[in-house]
Formats: sequence, C-alpha cells, structure tokens
Amino acid sequence: MSASYHDIKHQIIAAGKTQRLPAGAVLFTMDDPCEHYVLVLEGQIRVELSSITGQQLMLYRIHQDQSCVLTTACLMSGNNYSAQAIAETDITIALVPAVVFSHMLGESATFRQFVFDGFAERLTTMMQRTSELTTYSIDQRLAAALLARLNSTGDLTLTITHEELAVEIGTVREVVSRRLAAFERDGWLRRHRKQVEVIDAGALEDKLAL
Repeated sequence: MSASYHDIKHQIIAAGKTQRLPAGAVLFTMDDPCEHYVLVLEGQIRVELSSITGQQLMLYRIHQDQSCVLTTACLMSGNNYSAQAIAETDITIALVPAVVFSHMLGESATFRQFVFDGFAERLTTMMQRTSELTTYSIDQRLAAALLARLNSTGDLTLTITHEELAVEIGTVREVVSRRLAAFERDGWLRRHRKQVEVIDAGALEDKLAL
C-alpha cells in the first residue's frame, strides 16, 4: 500500500472507532439505515441479497483494506441498505459516523479520491459478478467457486456446505447437491460432511473453459 493510503487509513481510524466481530456476525440487513462508513482492517465480509423466495445470492466480498460499495452508495444517497452483510471470518473494521464521513468527503481531496477509487473498484467487481451469473452455466459457476476456494486455501479438501456454495453461485442447495453428485460420479471430487475433496482440479478447469 502507498504511504498516502496508510495516512488515510489512520485518518479513518482516528475519525471513528474500531470494532472486532466474530465470524457469522451480521453487520447490516435489508432496510437498515446506513450510519457509518466501513473500512475492513482485518478479515473478510460477504454482502448478499435475499430474494422474495428467501434464496440468498452473494453480490461481492469485502477484503482487508477495502470498503463496501453499497455502504458508500447509501451514505451518498441517504437510502437504507438493500442487502445484508455477514462476517465470513473474524473481522476488525473501522467505523466512521455518517456526518463525519460527509465532512471528510467535502474537506479532503485525498480522502475523496480514496473513496471514489474504492467505489469504482467494488462496482467493477460487482458488474463482473453479474456478468458471470448471467453468462455461465450452473456447472461452470460451481467449478469456478470450487477452484477459487482451492486457490485461496491451497488445500484440496474444502470446508464448505452445499448451502454456502448455493449462495456463492446463485442457486439453491438442492441444485448444488445434484451437481456435486454428478461431479463425484465423474471422478472430479469426493463429498464429505460439510467438506468437498477435489480429486481432479484439471477437470474443473476444463469445465470452466467450455
């Protein structure tokens, strides 16, 4: 990170407060008012949308040193949240009150550039996510999700439930269960309780490339 980023990071921490939350904690839900600008200092957050049928769809993740595009949009528009955010790991976040955020945005060109750069980057990620959901098949999205986990952990045995995979790829648990069973019959993986053991990563890569 650049020196200017570290300066901004310290400004954000000084202007608000830091908070530690455990994995599974809910940061905000649908229709909550947006009261703070959020910067992730440690850990990872998942932002997801609930359909009228109760199905969950992951929109994007927020990693260390990143902010939330939805939070920024809500702060600038005055709207309430239209999705929910859940800590996927233990997290430490910096929270800047909305009124202080507005003041910093108006007074500091450096902070303003940081906010807008982060907003643009997260928005691009979300648009790519939307494109994947509309372009790729269920099998391709499932293969991509498994490969992403494998590349992230470096472990062929992935600790993840069918429900979590369903949220990840934008479908329901029953569909994920059927497609994992098909992948297992093809010899690409083995299913275990709350785990998936990848046997043939190359086959998953070939499926993604189709």
